[in-house]
Amino acid sequence: MLARMRALLRTGARCLDTLQLAQMAAQEASGLMAAEMLWQQGEMREVSAWELEVEGTMREMARRVDEEDL
Repeated sequence: MLARMRALLRTGARCLDTLQLAQMAAQEASGLMAAEMLWQQGEMREVSAWELEVEGTMREMARRVDEEDL
């Protein structure tokens, strides 16, 4: 009976070790995903700023064309 209990405890310890490793890997992956999302947000801000600049330039071009037509 004691031998069986020892075997069960060893098996349980191995399962807990495996679970801990899996949790650490998942936590690392979550950290990488968060870092990637922050990078993506930064890139999106840059694209938005570029779009605003293009929009302003297009308005200026349209204004100049309108002025030349007068």
